[in-house]
Amino acid sequence: MLLHATLFAQINNSALSDEIYINPNDSGKLGLTVTNFNYLRNTEYFNNIEFGRTLFGSQLHTRLSYQPNAQTTLQAGVFLQQDFGAVPNLTYVLPTFSVKLKSKNNQCTFIFGTLEGALAHQLIEPLFDINSAILRWIENGAQFKLNTKNVWLDTWINWERFIDRGSQHKEQFTAGLNAHLVLYQTKTNETKALNPNGIEVAPTKTHHLLKPILQFTAHHRGGQIDKDTSNMVMQFNGTAGLSYQFSTTNNYSFKTEAYAVLYQENTNSGFYPYRNGNGFLAHVIVAKNGFSINPTYWLGNGFIADRGTTLYQSVSLDKPGYTEKMRELFFVRFIYGKTVAPDLYLNVRFEPYYDVRNSLIEFSYSVYLSYRLNRKL
Repeated sequence: MLLHATLFAQINNSALSDEIYINPNDSGKLGLTVTNFNYLRNTEYFNNIEFGRTLFGSQLHTRLSYQPNAQTTLQAGVFLQQDFGAVPNLTYVLPTFSVKLKSKNNQCTFIFGTLEGALAHQLIEPLFDINSAILRWIENGAQFKLNTKNVWLDTWINWERFIDRGSQHKEQFTAGLNAHLVLYQTKTNETKALNPNGIEVAPTKTHHLLKPILQFTAHHRGGQIDKDTSNMVMQFNGTAGLSYQFSTTNNYSFKTEAYAVLYQENTNSGFYPYRNGNGFLAHVIVAKNGFSINPTYWLGNGFIADRGTTLYQSVSLDKPGYTEKMRELFFVRFIYGKTVAPDLYLNVRFEPYYDVRNSLIEFSYSVYLSYRLNRKL
């Protein structure tokens, strides 16, 4: 669990993501996977970039799987989403299909169909919307992942809108890459300790990890066979960062990361007030026993990311034409996560922030309850 936790950049959103399992011992078996994700996310925002709203509802993703051999699994299921109070009552009813292949050394996986998407990509918030777990959980396309001792890599293409000849809209897709490279890692050190009575207790094991992180997204809106006469869009966002983490076996960890972020529109669509921009993101996470505090600083200059979290952008989501070229924000996040029962996870967040340039204090709060069942039949 300690090694697994070190893989996550920025906030650990593992409770808000999903995975397709392959067990070499389950060859020739049928399986059932059920993911239930319940959410309440309220943003008390009154700024001109993003207005506040409440996302309140439940998702259910049920899948049957068959594993023909030790390296392959096939899944078919249905994804349901109910936003409470919505008309119609079910917001989404989507079929899902996945084929996942895993190498014999368990280091490489390839997925075709419904991906391990949304927050499982582990991108920083300026590049990828924190609300994607609620609004865009299902992604379809192709995905390659690599997980070795020194490299963690996720690269994918999410085909968001299909077109046929004569379609009234353009095709859309988003491609991305996230790479973590271990630059330095200490061997586990044991520190002996004495309890208040002077009796030696179990040693505490410490672990240090230093790694550069590279992330990239490309958003495309275009095509040649549609009837939509609006301009094509090709937008790129990328970041290079450095992460240091110190953790112990007594459930304490400290992490600090810094990222230089870039934006570039490679087309002249006329949709955006800025064709290039940049930003700087830095944060610290101190965590113990499921509770974490996360101060975060963001400075953006003409930054735009179509799939990023709106609050970091220099263009407004809710007031067309409104811009703030310089965005300077300071967050302090309080997050608590707990396994309340087998396969049942609770995540609670309170996230105030200060808009430096507008002298504005606002906040959001979220409650997530997720259940995951993965059984062989």
